[in-house]
Amino acid sequence: MTSLITYDRAVLLSLYTPAQALGPDIAERVRTLGIRTVCCLRCTHRGYSVRRYRGRRAGRRQRQLPTLRSVGNGAAVIVGNRPTPGPVSVCSRPSALRRVHIARHVTPLETTVRFGCLNIRSLANKVDDLLEIRREQKIDVIFLVETWHDSDSVCFRRLRSEGFQVVDRPRPRSCLDTLTTNHGGVAAVAIPGIRLATIDIGVRPTTFEFLCIRVTSGSSSCVVGLVYRPGSEAVTSTFFGEWSDVLDRLSTFVDPIFVVGDVNIHLERPTDPHTAEFNDILSAHGVACRVTGPTHNGGGLLDVVVSRDEMPIPDVAVVDVGLSDHCLLRWSAKLVLPPPVYTSSSVRSWL
Repeated sequence: MTSLITYDRAVLLSLYTPAQALGPDIAERVRTLGIRTVCCLRCTHRGYSVRRYRGRRAGRRQRQLPTLRSVGNGAAVIVGNRPTPGPVSVCSRPSALRRVHIARHVTPLETTVRFGCLNIRSLANKVDDLLEIRREQKIDVIFLVETWHDSDSVCFRRLRSEGFQVVDRPRPRSCLDTLTTNHGGVAAVAIPGIRLATIDIGVRPTTFEFLCIRVTSGSSSCVVGLVYRPGSEAVTSTFFGEWSDVLDRLSTFVDPIFVVGDVNIHLERPTDPHTAEFNDILSAHGVACRVTGPTHNGGGLLDVVVSRDEMPIPDVAVVDVGLSDHCLLRWSAKLVLPPPVYTSSSVRSWL
């Protein structure tokens, strides 16, 4: 049977050893550790450290009194009241873990953007319908051809006032008569958060309207060539020469590229000479048309979405939205920021 040992007050006082009764070596060590009363050692993965018991009677120091500074008229202001720093951990050892630094630009970043392309045949009275379709189809950037607009059109002013970013290129007028409809015209409209910038690739085609745009979302971007070739114009060798020249310049970009718009060539007829030459030029530049179904109410495949062969093939949906005799082309693309290329070089210091 375990016996119960009791201590009275006199026995406990006799067991207490004041600091003055300690040896000089022990007293100096206790003073170095900052120990003024009962304490215990706390064992962690970094070693042993001193931990005090709670409460002022256990030796916890009182908060330092505020430091006052006289202002010369009998009053004083407080300039500091920070508490004194606690004891420094002892018997600690450095951690065996090494922190590995990973450069943030090495991790690939990708952003999914939803695109749309439509031959709208005059945007002037279709802004509300266009915005409703954009919401229903969840399109981030929509490319428009045959906008029939001028540089001061009210429809684009309204889009900009509602927070959309717009880049456009109206068809140049042959005369100053502004009362007639200015047919043609291309434009791109993006939701807030996506930036559009016009790129000058150094060529201005004469057989079709063209606008080169850089679409930036976050830290990723792509280059889009917007094309409209009037159906009233005959397909000539000049067109194919300018078309090849545009693809030559677009192929120099590192970013993903798309060429979209209305080319007014019946691509559903593979035996047609114009279709065969058009596809040969695409194949020679490592790109291909990703639209497989008819895009016109008459059954023709006139609108294109062209992308590189080494890119993931986008799934292009052809949607009849009822705004014109052309269908809406909708697709998504993951824009991946290309990783940087590092080179090492040794140079001589001339200083």
